[in-house]
Amino acid sequence: MQRGDLVTLRGERSPRATKRAALLVAAVVVGAVVLAAPAFQSPEVVDDGSAGVPPAEDETPRGDRSQGHDWAPDDPRGRPAVPPAPRLPRAYRFISAPDFLNQDVADLTDRGGRPVPDPTSGRVANSTSASYEDALLEMLDEMRSQGARDVLVAGDLVEGRWGRDDSGAGVFGPIETPSQRFNAARAAADVYYRSWARRLARHGLTPFPALGDHEIGDNPWARRGDEWIDFKLDHVDELKKLYSDHLLRTRDGAWRWPDRPSSGQARRTAYATRLDPNVLLVTIDPFTRSQDDVRMRVDAAQLRWLRQVLRGAREARVPWVVVQGHTPITGPVRHRNSSRLRYERGTSSPLWKAMVDGGVDVYLCGEVHDQSVNIRDGIMQVAHGSLFYRGEASYILGQATRRQLVLENHQFRGQMDFTDRLWTTSRLGAPAAVSYRFPSIVTGTLSARRTPDGGLAVQRTAGILDPVE
Repeated sequence: MQRGDLVTLRGERSPRATKRAALLVAAVVVGAVVLAAPAFQSPEVVDDGSAGVPPAEDETPRGDRSQGHDWAPDDPRGRPAVPPAPRLPRAYRFISAPDFLNQDVADLTDRGGRPVPDPTSGRVANSTSASYEDALLEMLDEMRSQGARDVLVAGDLVEGRWGRDDSGAGVFGPIETPSQRFNAARAAADVYYRSWARRLARHGLTPFPALGDHEIGDNPWARRGDEWIDFKLDHVDELKKLYSDHLLRTRDGAWRWPDRPSSGQARRTAYATRLDPNVLLVTIDPFTRSQDDVRMRVDAAQLRWLRQVLRGAREARVPWVVVQGHTPITGPVRHRNSSRLRYERGTSSPLWKAMVDGGVDVYLCGEVHDQSVNIRDGIMQVAHGSLFYRGEASYILGQATRRQLVLENHQFRGQMDFTDRLWTTSRLGAPAAVSYRFPSIVTGTLSARRTPDGGLAVQRTAGILDPVE
């Protein structure tokens, strides 16, 4: 699709599609200079290629020509700027930032007691540095400056490889037995989830998170006699509970968003809420544990609940219905440093059929650390997000009125240095030096409107938000 092309998504998706979801996405961005932090062991190669894998020679962070650099052709930081999207008067604004942060970031020396040395380096084990904190402060300041207070995060808030201790530092206690591993995972969750939530709260931002694979230890989970993988699989439910207790409940234990499945594996992790009179957000959990693996599919109880929520939205005439989940459903989608998890059976799945029949307008997802828009069966899938620690942070700013929807992708062009590393529970210590010295640029826009028959007409697109054919 070229800029200015018009695509109308009409009622062929379902008679229920008289109210379409137009959710605008706007997520996180960065800006700061990061100084060196504690060194750590060399990285290991993992399935998803994230959190700590150093760049190959042709991936060395570089600036664009305006910053005195020349970006690699496939690097999102080298994409050209496009004109900003129009600002809609009195629009609801929100931020969508999948994979923020996809990394364990917290000051481990601020927990009381004595600092713990890393046996490998002899330095104090820590998962942040002064420069990291500066970078995240700049990031959140920019999010706040967009006039949005709600931050949607479609999974992978943390690195989450908890219950292991590759350096032998013992930061979260012993891990000799499964029960000790879980106690260590619980201690790590207390630190990293609290730090994550506190950062947003200090800026007056309200997160609306979804469960990602990293919240349950990161893939793979297939049982194969590996103690660490077996631990993750055996404790999926417990890891989900740690996530929900820290992020989906209030201090007194009440659910922040009580509209949720009453049973099933997603009873603690899926929820629905009205973000605005014009926007309903439905957050799904696409990770279902089987006897020998974790499958990318919603469980039966969650699917029944979703259908009920969508029926209620239709009866209430909610203008825009948005669903967020971690894994893409349709494609093709661009990807960087990702294991590219996909929802089972894609657009042939009962989940997709329920969303089509239920009049969902937008499906927001992450996992792939790049941006793509796909339009299928009247639903607009927006796969987006990126990895802050790799210097590629981006976010989508969303605006929604009763009849209009606008998306605007912001791309930062940062640099990272793997010479030194932050400490993590696994050997995947992230680079301690990340620099975002320049404001983001707009690399994609999409403007759409509601049609008289209840469809969604995509009016103008540009750059990276041009729908993928």
